[in-house]
Amino acid sequence: MDSDRLKDIQTADLSETQVNEDFVHWLKTKGPSYLLIIMIVIVSYLFFVRYEQGKTAHRAEAWIAYIEASATGLPASHEDIAQSYSDIDSIQELGLLTAGDAYLRAIILNQTIGTNADISTSLSDEDRILYLKKADNLYGQVVAMDDQSDASALFTASALNGRAAIAESRGDIESAKKFYETAAARIDVLYPALATQALARANSIAILVEATTLPTDADVSARNNQVLTRDPTPVNSSIDVLTDITKPETE
Repeated sequence: MDSDRLKDIQTADLSETQVNEDFVHWLKTKGPSYLLIIMIVIVSYLFFVRYEQGKTAHRAEAWIAYIEASATGLPASHEDIAQSYSDIDSIQELGLLTAGDAYLRAIILNQTIGTNADISTSLSDEDRILYLKKADNLYGQVVAMDDQSDASALFTASALNGRAAIAESRGDIESAKKFYETAAARIDVLYPALATQALARANSIAILVEATTLPTDADVSARNNQVLTRDPTPVNSSIDVLTDITKPETE
């Protein structure tokens, strides 16, 4: 009985020793390889997490910069944003469009870029030509970036409408009409209401060709100083039969 028990203990010790030796052998031969794989997986995961955090921070930084540029109202700021964050969402298209709109707004208001409530400077002929050129170039860049996707349709149509407005300012009615028609065709399916609006503008733009004669300063002054004489003849002849109710009737 004791001898059998002793044999079992010795056998168990030998088996345990063999397991330990096998484990040590595995650690020496294959352990470093598996450990390296585990470390690579952990490092890769940490790198991925850090990369995603960096992308989120970069996107947030881009939109904050766009909002700050919008607050300034300066086209150059939007152009810098469009170039610096061209890889973020639609920042590039928005930046170029907003910069072009700023130049076009300055032309409409007849004020130089940077004009505010305290400082107001009218556009010179040279400034007007320069602003038209810059705005047309910015809108043209947006049109050139069109990849015919649904996402870029509205940006492209807005840029084409901007180029049409510039063509109108230059007196190039034919080019303006073509821009409006192209814009309508680009968004006809996605935004039919906007397409209809662009076509309506294209069809009514011909009236701009007709010259309008404005009165001179002398004509305006003469009209303002004109004295109208009142015709004493009553419009309604039956008024003669009326009596003065302020006078009492004679008995």
